Amino acid sequence: MSRILIVTNIFPPLIGGPATFADRLAGVLAERGHRVTVVCSSNEARDQSDAERPFRVVRVPTGNRYVYEVKVRTALAQAMLGHRRILVAGLEPYVLDAVRVVPRRYVLRVPGDTVWESARNYGVTRQSFDDFQSAGEVPGLVRGIAAQRQRYLSRAVTVVTPSHYLSGVVGRWPGVPSDLRTIHNGVELGDYPERVGASRRGRPLRVLFVGRMTNWKGVETLLLAARGLASVEIEMVGDGPELPMLEGLHRQLGASCPVRFFGRQTESAVRDRMLANDVLVLPSNYEGLSHTLLEGCAAGLVPVVSAIGGNLEVIRDDDNGLVVPYGDPAALHAALARLAGDEALTGRLAIAARRRAAAFPFSATVDQYAALIEETGT
Repeated sequence: MSRILIVTNIFPPLIGGPATFADRLAGVLAERGHRVTVVCSSNEARDQSDAERPFRVVRVPTGNRYVYEVKVRTALAQAMLGHRRILVAGLEPYVLDAVRVVPRRYVLRVPGDTVWESARNYGVTRQSFDDFQSAGEVPGLVRGIAAQRQRYLSRAVTVVTPSHYLSGVVGRWPGVPSDLRTIHNGVELGDYPERVGASRRGRPLRVLFVGRMTNWKGVETLLLAARGLASVEIEMVGDGPELPMLEGLHRQLGASCPVRFFGRQTESAVRDRMLANDVLVLPSNYEGLSHTLLEGCAAGLVPVVSAIGGNLEVIRDDDNGLVVPYGDPAALHAALARLAGDEALTGRLAIAARRRAAAFPFSATVDQYAALIEETGT
């Protein structure tokens, strides 16, 4: 069988879609007989959970930034010496430096646009994701990031995105190879017990948000929508740079329904929160194809999503969820009020959402990545 290298910026015990994806992909590939190595950034040089994994994990600790900058490049170059089948799903700038020393081509997974995200984080654009893509000119502060992206795209033999929507965006970027493919994210339906026919028995509708607290996730829209929703309870799971502002906004608004901020949680704790709630709200400005959305559907939550990006490849309005315009608190308020007042509708959409999750099996995602890595290995 093949020797496969997976490069990722985050890995368990850190949580998030990319971390879960890399861990599960590596595990399944190893179970199928491949010799898999994962190189990742990590808070610590070792984690006790790695002893239970059927593949090797090389962790580069981030504690000392100067040491990290040397060690991550060294670890990647050393790993590449023994691998020609490589999937890059993070650490792209460091991979670019490593392949200058150990020439390699690789499969590159692109889940989003780091240039736009950086521009938003630096405050040099307030444009939506789609407007930024069509604007043509990149703000000066992030032109270096855009140039770097072009370089690591040009070294890829194949680029993979998680949605047809994102493939359409990435295909317009300079440096993208001709082999551009879509492999949808997947979910293990068996990780979530079926909750058909569960009744609220008169209790409030329980609403959940899970994600990074950034300035494009639309969490403030949910807080604004919560005003006047006395029959709703809201839980916020996740942290990020906008968390203090959002907590302050909540105190300022004095929402009439309970809102609790849980901060960062483990993967198992996030699953427990999903199984304890009724609705998943994803009000973001951009999603390629959200792992959290697929997991919420599998858990039998009713998805209420913004009408953007990859969300629309999963959710059809009033069929397996509700779709609202991005940044429209009134529309989101109306959607949640509708669900709170109609338990039959909530039940119907929850069943349909779980059925929709079954159309995105993680086994199919792994099959497609495994075939692609074998095909493109040199």
